[in-house]
Amino acid sequence: MDKLIKILNEKLSERKFSKKELKNWEIKLDTNLDKLKDLEEARVIFQKASQVTQSQLSRQISGIVSSALAAVFPDPYKFVVEFVSRRNTTECDLMFEKNGQRRSPLASCGYGAADIASLALRVAYWKLDGKARNVLVLDEPTRALSLEKHERASMMVSELSKMNGGLQFIIVTHSKKLASYADKIFQVKKINNVSHVTEIEKSI
Repeated sequence: MDKLIKILNEKLSERKFSKKELKNWEIKLDTNLDKLKDLEEARVIFQKASQVTQSQLSRQISGIVSSALAAVFPDPYKFVVEFVSRRNTTECDLMFEKNGQRRSPLASCGYGAADIASLALRVAYWKLDGKARNVLVLDEPTRALSLEKHERASMMVSELSKMNGGLQFIIVTHSKKLASYADKIFQVKKINNVSHVTEIEKSI
């Protein structure tokens, strides 16, 4: 009889322990569900904030590059920046748009337009970054433009250099038209495999 009572007491203790353990698991489950709900809400807020930021960036970059294209080309493409999700990451598509048709800047739009878009993208990065150095070094930025568009491109670069914040361009070019808009001109000549740099006086 004593043995039976002992077994019953053990079983009762096990049952009490099981109920207590079950209660602990219920508390943990409720806590984790609350955390999961908080994380889900945080994810939704983060996604909305990302979408707003991407939308603002898209408008600002598109505006800057489209304005640069319009300054050089009489019938310009509109520049479009579109953020898309691919392979669980956010990527940025850069496109030219005209008459509702979109295409890659290098696909069939001519390298002149791509050169101007590239220059303007660097200016946009400088303007939006806030910490970027106020100097841009450009190597033949108008090389793919026809001669008649050199004047407009040169005027655009000159105007960009007057933007608030003091953006300075250091340009390597063979274009006399582009050089004529510079504040200072330096000529580099190679003599006996040695480069010689001399400042050229601008004619007024």
